[in-house]
Amino acid sequence: MVTFLKHIFIKLLLLLTLIIQLPSLSLAQNESASLSLDQATSEALKNSPTLQSNQAMVEQSAWHKFQALGNGFLPKVNAGFNHFLAERYEDTSIDFGGQYLNFPGAYSTNILTVNATIPLFDGLANVYNLQAASLEKTAAEQEFERAKFELIQEVRLTFYQALAAAKLQDVATQNVKTLEDHLKEVEIQRNGGAATQYDTLRVSVQLSEGRADAIDAEDNAVMARKKLTQVLGREQDDRPLIGDLPAPDASKAKNLDYAGIPAERSDIEALNLRAEAAEKARQARNSWIIPSISLLGQYNYYEVMNESTVDGSVSGSGNYKPAYSIALALSWNIFDGGVALAQSKQAVYQQIQADKKTEAARLQVPYDFNYWKKRFLSNTDHYEARKYDVERSEESVRLAKEEEKAGTRTSTETLDAELDLFRSKAGVVNAQVNALEAQIRLELALGRTI
Repeated sequence: MVTFLKHIFIKLLLLLTLIIQLPSLSLAQNESASLSLDQATSEALKNSPTLQSNQAMVEQSAWHKFQALGNGFLPKVNAGFNHFLAERYEDTSIDFGGQYLNFPGAYSTNILTVNATIPLFDGLANVYNLQAASLEKTAAEQEFERAKFELIQEVRLTFYQALAAAKLQDVATQNVKTLEDHLKEVEIQRNGGAATQYDTLRVSVQLSEGRADAIDAEDNAVMARKKLTQVLGREQDDRPLIGDLPAPDASKAKNLDYAGIPAERSDIEALNLRAEAAEKARQARNSWIIPSISLLGQYNYYEVMNESTVDGSVSGSGNYKPAYSIALALSWNIFDGGVALAQSKQAVYQQIQADKKTEAARLQVPYDFNYWKKRFLSNTDHYEARKYDVERSEESVRLAKEEEKAGTRTSTETLDAELDLFRSKAGVVNAQVNALEAQIRLELALGRTI
């Protein structure tokens, strides 16, 4: 009996523990099934194909720098082995007092060769190529940082746009529900003689417009959410968004002055570096006319050949000996069909392209700064004005309902006040998301957050 009661007590204790943990488990499931801005940013940084492409470009540029180092400064060593399967040696005739004897040439059947080349001087092309590769590597790193910053800003913008679209959908849905309630009320009043067919038709038209607006709002919400899913690097994501739209603050940008802001953004700095790298590459191409000097070395390990004086045959002895040579080699490209000259001229125009891209980017910065600063400040003012409109509309709806009860106003006037309230709420959301977009664009122009 005691064992049975003990067993029942343990089961009740486990059941009680499970009941206590159910709310926390449910909360954890809800949290994992939702998406916050921080989660969206983390997932985008992990999954974005664009960012991964930029990361691969950084790795590629690092190996390109190593290639420039190997081509211009490090020795080249290669080894080879030859084994002749069949041979017919050349004969050399030697005159012995009027009698000619033929001696076959002796070449090793097996030979191991190791060659080494050390570049000593190539007109400083190796130095310029290494400098260009190093500048391109730094530029790729700067471009990666810019791509990362742009991705974070894009996630913020699309997340806020998706939130705003969901809020506007809720406003449109509430508007439709209110109009449906008013239509029912007007029909009841018309049956009682307190309203006319005109009132019914007027509310019906407003309801049709409200339903059309609700369909558009639903489509916008779906497309905004799909855009956010794409930015996250996912094919499908239906998690509900958690968070709220932050209120814009005009003080963040009111005192910003472009003259006091550093012009060097990471992407513009990358363009500067690539222009400088193009100049180094041009200098390297221009050194084709200067002779190059290298140190050469060769080591052979060959099979000693035995030559028979009886039948003139040559065969391997099975013994091996070493042989080596060291030399200085000078190479001068006097004429190669104009290839080196063409490459030099291409490098000149590549440098011009890089310089002009940098100049165009610099010219765009002050325009973007001034444009988005004005947009941010104006939409912030609109947001503050729309907030007051909501307060006035809410008070107008309250007064209209009280006066309708008192008989001094009609249901149509109350409906108009409610529609004004819905429009004001939608205006707040639109002004808010427009101000946030302008702030994000302004931060992109500055290259930093404000």
